[in-house]
Amino acid sequence: MFDDLNGTNTNGIRIAAVLSSGWLTAKNPDYTIDAGRNIAWQYQSYNQTVVRYGDQVEFFKGLMNFQYSEAYADLTLDVNESMPQVYVWLMGGGNGTSTFEINSLTTGGTIWRDVIVGNGVTQQVKRVMSPQGFFALGRAGDLTVMAWLAGALVVIITLNFPVPELLARKFRRRRHSSKRSRDRK
Repeated sequence: MFDDLNGTNTNGIRIAAVLSSGWLTAKNPDYTIDAGRNIAWQYQSYNQTVVRYGDQVEFFKGLMNFQYSEAYADLTLDVNESMPQVYVWLMGGGNGTSTFEINSLTTGGTIWRDVIVGNGVTQQVKRVMSPQGFFALGRAGDLTVMAWLAGALVVIITLNFPVPELLARKFRRRRHSSKRSRDRK
């Protein structure tokens, strides 16, 4: 869940948009997946069912179904990079093993990954991460690289070219010519 437990979005990461969601493997008509903002979820608190709302991705495969399956949600996330850490809530129920991943479509890399092993009851586990993993590191553009390369070539040519020697010769010639003109007078 990309929200805090009270639905106030104070955790530093929330869903900005849901582009798509679905099942990659083990597609069964009874399986459900929901992704979005302000989705209702229930939990038991002291023998009462409490309904809360939050930004989340949720799936349900049915009871006692341990068949391997993969679900996905293509999301645009709003991450507060000024916070030192952001967090999500992982919720699991039953006895299965669930792997949660946040992957970057631009880099193809995994930003964050965690596994929950079910113990027969509903679990709510807070997982903390750095917001910096969600942002691409600064890269030098092609124009910048070309400018540095051109500057380096100019410096190399200048230092290898006998400019100081030519300037010294020209200076000596001027000094000799001005000395000769004084001597003639």
